[in-house]
Amino acid sequence: MMKRRRIVKLALTASVAGSLLVPALVYTQVTGQVLNPRLRQSYPSLSAAVAAAAANDTLLVSGTLSGTNAILDSATDTLPAGLKIVAGRGLRGTLQVTAAQCAATSNGAILDVSDRQGAVLIQGLTLVVPDECTGIYSDGAVSNGAPLTVRGVLIQRAAATASINGIFLYDEFDGPFLIEQNVIQSTGTTGGFVDGTGILVDGDGANPITATVRGNRVGQAGATTEDGIYIEDVPTGSDVVVERNIVDGGNQSGSLAGIWVDDSDGVIVRRNTVRNIVATAAAGDGVGIFVQESPNTQVLRNVIANNDVGIWVNDAAAGQTAGTVVINDNNITSTVTNATGLRFDPDPTPANLDATNNWWGAASGPRDDDADTNDCPEFVVPGCTIQPTADGGGLPVAVGTANPDDCGTTAGTVKTCPYRTSPVIGAGA
Repeated sequence: MMKRRRIVKLALTASVAGSLLVPALVYTQVTGQVLNPRLRQSYPSLSAAVAAAAANDTLLVSGTLSGTNAILDSATDTLPAGLKIVAGRGLRGTLQVTAAQCAATSNGAILDVSDRQGAVLIQGLTLVVPDECTGIYSDGAVSNGAPLTVRGVLIQRAAATASINGIFLYDEFDGPFLIEQNVIQSTGTTGGFVDGTGILVDGDGANPITATVRGNRVGQAGATTEDGIYIEDVPTGSDVVVERNIVDGGNQSGSLAGIWVDDSDGVIVRRNTVRNIVATAAAGDGVGIFVQESPNTQVLRNVIANNDVGIWVNDAAAGQTAGTVVINDNNITSTVTNATGLRFDPDPTPANLDATNNWWGAASGPRDDDADTNDCPEFVVPGCTIQPTADGGGLPVAVGTANPDDCGTTAGTVKTCPYRTSPVIGAGA
């Protein structure tokens, strides 16, 4: 009797193990296909796999899917709630299309996941993106704000001359949206404001959005990335955080902005490393972190290195917002000729900009960009309690007004005191 029980137990164990191993076995034996482990069925295209999937299914992509087999289009593909599209164990699924095939889709994207019935995860894939194409796209008008996570995706340009967008959230709201640990090697440049963007989080300007952009690498040495991470139209009441990303403009002409916050409210930009944004040979047209007409923005503990302009706060339009912006505890340095640490364009009714407790590359603090000798750092009590006899030795502060002072506590100037006398420990990604 004991022996019989042992045999039955061994048979049952083998049966359970087989049920667990068969999907993996099938998966490793196919190439250029999509496996649904629940159904134990492989499909030649993502579209077919999605059509057969149910809520909370996982689709495993193996090998390389090309052309229409690699495409999801919101005009034809509805993603069930809880769907996961991932590359399985040790086999990074690759999606590759031509420029003509991408242009033929509804929104010019390889993976248009706008039409989803609930939360969706995309993880571990490689996307080879041709010219004037977007890797991953979502439109809030179709998604109705459903959650989306994009994690561990590698996005490459199909050619060195291609101009692409990486991950593109357009007119989105609600969420949450989590964009993390992706690598977007470079985007090229088109001369536009949004094209050539690594990661875009675009709110609809009316409804709050929850989004985190974390731990991504955008750009690389020797390649152009026009805009690394672009945040825009984020309304009051939102929760948008950009943290621990590395953005590299590659020291290439055409790289314009590392992190760009535009017409948004309450965005937090912290512990990122933004470097090598130089745009062209002209000074001042490549920006590490650009904050434009965006109240309550916080720029905290970032490493901002070797850019034409470290940080640019543009508040020149009517409707003062810079009085609520804080730029604290950053390391702002550059070896670029004629580099500027911080540029401030005040509103016609200006405020004072808080840029205190930053490291400007010298123990004596920042200097100004004009001819006077005791402007930056300013004399403030408490804060900087020693009246300077000359400018500091760090990167300059530039204020685009007729005000002769760049640093200070009055309207239209930048308050830099107290400043750091050594680099901020723990800053950057």
